[in-house]
Amino acid sequence: MAVKMNLVDATTTQRLLSWLVDMVPVLILSVIFLPMISAKMIQSLSVPDVLGDIAGLYVTYGLLSLAYTVFLWWWEATAGKTPGNLLLGVRTTNLEGGLPGWGKTIGRRLLIAVAGIIPVLGSILMVISNQFDANGKKQGWHDKAAGTLVLDIKAGRDPLRTGGKQGPQSFAPQQAAGKAEAAVEAPKNEADVPAEKELAVIDSVPGAVRAPEPQPEPQPQSEAEIPNHDGSGADADDEAGYTRLRTPAPEGLHLEFDDQKCIELDGSILLGRNPAHGDGDVGVRLVVLDDPERSVSKTHLLIQPGAGCIWVTDRGSANGSSIVDAQGAVRALEPGKPEQALVGQTVYLGDRYFYVEQP
Repeated sequence: MAVKMNLVDATTTQRLLSWLVDMVPVLILSVIFLPMISAKMIQSLSVPDVLGDIAGLYVTYGLLSLAYTVFLWWWEATAGKTPGNLLLGVRTTNLEGGLPGWGKTIGRRLLIAVAGIIPVLGSILMVISNQFDANGKKQGWHDKAAGTLVLDIKAGRDPLRTGGKQGPQSFAPQQAAGKAEAAVEAPKNEADVPAEKELAVIDSVPGAVRAPEPQPEPQPQSEAEIPNHDGSGADADDEAGYTRLRTPAPEGLHLEFDDQKCIELDGSILLGRNPAHGDGDVGVRLVVLDDPERSVSKTHLLIQPGAGCIWVTDRGSANGSSIVDAQGAVRALEPGKPEQALVGQTVYLGDRYFYVEQP
């Protein structure tokens, strides 16, 4: 599946066809009412009583056209959509990739209408004026005056759904006002301290019980090599066995999302629209994932770093999760069961997804 990361400007053809589609309802009203008005005006030359009918037709025609125009402006101002935009796969935004709003929408539409002083060609020239934009054909004259962009969401990212021009800014733990987080009471003894560092490395399937490994036999040492703290010739620590070093987690492991946002994975995280800790989620960071379509559950996925991989556990999400390898094979996640995702593979949660990357 192709990843839509960049913003793509709509082509001149898309802009023109979108505007023409938007004008179709007005054209239909004109085809219906203008011949009727013309016929009544001719009839009024011999029958003056039809002047009231002419006025009624004009008012009806005007009100219907105005109602459609207001609807068109409202939809574009509040959603970046029009009938033409929807059909051609484009969206109108402000310069930051957000909703254009009423002022910008009305401004750009009025400029197109004013250009109509030159019948037909004037409005068309205004719509396709992005052809004369020296800045990569991004904006027409009306867009420059209003401060708007017209973007192709089929070829590129839809900024209205993914946090604007810079992408969503919510891939970070939510913090309360004032202090970043509520103060945590200090543990009374060392046994109460959670082993946070141990969460950073997972060298087996999370939750699995590992059988005890046999202790290696002590190797014979010369008398000079044996520590002698009390004159007995033996170290008391020998009775507790040997300390074994763990393989450190790989550095630089990160998640690259479908909107080009990256998260450095330096510990376990809970991912969702509004994630919350569950039982046993000690030291797990909460990361909010922007999803206006609500395909992602509030607490959707637990992600834990491993050696050259990550472990992902679906938290009983409504729309499920899956892992896709480089060959396109799909592996659905069973709720509550950790699954390994290797570097280069893709993890889907609802309609969102991310790649597991390591520079």
